[in-house]
Amino acid sequence: MLTLIYRRDPLGFTLVCIAAYVLAMGLGDGLSERLGVSKSHLVRAFTAALGVSPGRYLTSVRIEAAMRLLLHREYTLDVIASLCGFSGANYLCRVFKKTTGQSPTQWRAMAGRSALPELSPEQQRLEQELFI
Repeated sequence: MLTLIYRRDPLGFTLVCIAAYVLAMGLGDGLSERLGVSKSHLVRAFTAALGVSPGRYLTSVRIEAAMRLLLHREYTLDVIASLCGFSGANYLCRVFKKTTGQSPTQWRAMAGRSALPELSPEQQRLEQELFI
């Protein structure tokens, strides 16, 4: 789902991800000051607009990135965890299983190339730049 949103509006998606990161990491005070609203208002507005809290949104972005890496790469779970912003492979596994119902290893074994839409050549180039 996040891939489809990105394809429709890459800049908007990127801005939402940045806002989610700032709010989820407790760094929203500076952002809220610049916008002239309270941090709690910013979190409420984000949640109302997207239907999910900044922390949950950020987790979904990270899990989708992990799924991409699991599908298209032979990276270890430690490397995937690091690339996706998780503190370690154990935490990635806990969050991944809670979100998908499967461990990353189970998901990797069961998922085929059709699990995520194929990328255009331009998107493949961008993915290479992001993950390598």
